[in-house]
Amino acid sequence: MNMEKLTSAAVSIGVTAVVSCVLAYLATHVLEVYGSGLFVATPAVCGILSTWVYNRKGQKRMCDALSVALLTGLISLFGFLVVGLEGLICMVMAAPIVLPLFLTGGLIGYVLSHAIGKRLTSDVTVLMVVLSAPFLMGFNAANHGEPKVRKAVTSVVIKGSSERVWEEVIAFSSIPEPTSLCFRMGIAYPTQAHIEGRGVGATRYCQFSTGSFVEPITHWDEFRRLAFDVMEQPLPMTEISPYMDLHPPHLDWALRSVKGQFLLTDLGDGSVLLEGTTWFYVRMDPQVYWSWISAQIIHLIHQRVLGHIRNTVERDTD
Repeated sequence: MNMEKLTSAAVSIGVTAVVSCVLAYLATHVLEVYGSGLFVATPAVCGILSTWVYNRKGQKRMCDALSVALLTGLISLFGFLVVGLEGLICMVMAAPIVLPLFLTGGLIGYVLSHAIGKRLTSDVTVLMVVLSAPFLMGFNAANHGEPKVRKAVTSVVIKGSSERVWEEVIAFSSIPEPTSLCFRMGIAYPTQAHIEGRGVGATRYCQFSTGSFVEPITHWDEFRRLAFDVMEQPLPMTEISPYMDLHPPHLDWALRSVKGQFLLTDLGDGSVLLEGTTWFYVRMDPQVYWSWISAQIIHLIHQRVLGHIRNTVERDTD
């Protein structure tokens, strides 16, 4: 790559990274909306901007332009971490949706730079495209509705009696430190649980690495079904960041658990099917992507709890 291409690439990456950080700050800290304006429009328009700037002093090869767009996306994500907008965990989770959109935008920007002959027309077009992102963020902020409540269900078969499994369900002992990379990176994980009272009206406390879930019991069918609401919940993660106590706004409201349930089914062969369910909602768009990510994390949490209950019951049974 010659000096002119290197200079164009450096200018493109620098300009676009600054624009992406400004747009991200506007969405996350001013409007406090984690919607399609942030996760769809921003990477797409920044991809367009990157290849447009790169091609301003002469058309380059498409593969070079797309490489610049992808590198811009990676540096922008790293920039969010450096300036303290987000932590490493959120950047890793956002990358699978953000980076392809940088590439898609880069392709559109490359086509635009070829299709529009006059520089002034090209400049106005790209400027309007970039300004569309904050307009969409404002629309998201003004028109966010109630999110859809979803559920995650996980089950395990335990060799033991329903009575013994029930004892562990309502209050399980301390779980060993996790080995899962997800939890070791900072995702909150359960450590133990205890209950105050018996029956409907009792309160179960499920301790996590970041605090406690407070769970008033709403259904108590002994040895069969325990259901509860979630009155309070701790932070869903501890962010990895160069800054101490980084606290992005979404930690307080983006992922919320609504209620939960444990269902015990005696299989008649000396074993019990234990099923754990969590109802939750996510206030982030695109919903399909972030709800799927959240469901996978909840499944890991379920597996940690159900696996510990199984190990405890089967160890005592042996």
